[in-house]
Amino acid sequence: MSNTRPHMQSDPGDTLAPGDRIGRYQLTALLASGGMGQVWTARPVGSGFARTVALKLIRAEVADDENYARMFIDEATVASSIHHPNVCETYELGKDGDRMFMAMEWVAGDSLAGLLRQGDTLVALDLRIAARIIADACAGMHAAHETLGTDGAPLGVVHRDISPPNILVSMQGQTKVNDFGIAKARYQLHERTKTGEVKGKFAYIPPEQISGGVVDRRADVYAMGCVLYVATLGLRPFGNGANALRKILLNEYKLPRALRPDYPEALESIIQRALSPKPDARFQTAEDMQIALEEWLLSSGKLVTASEVAKCVKERISPEVKARNDALLSQNRMAPELVMSRLNSDVDNETPTAGSGLTPAPLELWRGKPIPTKAAPAPIRELQDHELVEATPTQVDAATAALAKRRHVLPPVVAARPSDATALVDFVPVGAQPPGRALVSKAPPAPPSAAVELAPAERSSRGRQLALTALVFLVLLIALALLAQLFGR
Repeated sequence: MSNTRPHMQSDPGDTLAPGDRIGRYQLTALLASGGMGQVWTARPVGSGFARTVALKLIRAEVADDENYARMFIDEATVASSIHHPNVCETYELGKDGDRMFMAMEWVAGDSLAGLLRQGDTLVALDLRIAARIIADACAGMHAAHETLGTDGAPLGVVHRDISPPNILVSMQGQTKVNDFGIAKARYQLHERTKTGEVKGKFAYIPPEQISGGVVDRRADVYAMGCVLYVATLGLRPFGNGANALRKILLNEYKLPRALRPDYPEALESIIQRALSPKPDARFQTAEDMQIALEEWLLSSGKLVTASEVAKCVKERISPEVKARNDALLSQNRMAPELVMSRLNSDVDNETPTAGSGLTPAPLELWRGKPIPTKAAPAPIRELQDHELVEATPTQVDAATAALAKRRHVLPPVVAARPSDATALVDFVPVGAQPPGRALVSKAPPAPPSAAVELAPAERSSRGRQLALTALVFLVLLIALALLAQLFGR
């Protein structure tokens, strides 16, 4: 999650401040604040790896509002069910005291609203960059619309608040849909929208949402058309505020080419179809609108890549937001150094290398139960003369059999493997010698086998057979030569 504002001061009525703990997270900067909640950047505590997250919190003064708590749970449930590169991930829903919180993906970048707002005015993006961003947002919305419940049936998700502030664009040029706070879906806990109650931003809601009609995924398609309009023209099609509701119901807005004569006709037709007052006349899915935008991009020039979008973000992002992002990213980059420092202190600066053997990790780094170590065997001592006793023939036979069994059933030698960096544990094979000492077998050498003793005799016999064969062959050659001379006369 990202927004257009840098660090904000906490409201007087709220006691939260940077450094405070919420659950297992430490707050770092306030991103946004509203009447019902706040959004902070935060980092997990107690781990060397410190990925920054966006932490959405319910205000303490509304924590006892049961319906709002249900809405908060519904938002987390819907958002956590959607997994797509163009939708912000939701990691965790928790409660700290009386305050509920939700941990979400933090996007290092800015919202589309932040990119459009330059000073006090809205400045349109390059047409192809805007089409690329909206096409990617449509892909994310289609994934949300297609999300299935645990029973395998569609959840029927409708975002109902698609607008520039809820479309985030990262510094790498990735677009992500965010904030399912007023989304509609099956099996929700909070009360349904009452007749006459309008949810969403007035400038981006479809006529059926105003009049209390059936709202489905095509309402989000309508909102995407409004967003495409403002992103390419720098103006909202129906204006803003309560006056926008009347214009939406009457479908009163200026066509793009009336405001900008060089506006592409094909792009204008995409906006007209998306903003149709009748849902059946719109794109029936967000994917249909995405495909139309992709086709226009292909026909109007070369492919628009994420790097080109990223260049636009870097040019338009405000200095305050960039400074905040850089500070948070630098904290993340410090994480590997902190982990290494912690590990070095825990293992007394013993870092295994490829040639140093395996070094057991301290017990506190084990993920599971440590393997119990066997007691070291007592050292073998040399018997004195007075301790020697004469062995019986039976004892000699038993000892000989034991030695033979030990000689022929040696345990396999386990090759040392690299350190497992994920589990932070090195394993020493059972029975292996300590690092730095060679594994030496103390078994007596095996006696010469029968096959070794007969080897010279076998070689002599084979030599005689070869000599006899050669002699017979020579005699046959002489006989053939004599016969040839005889018949030749």
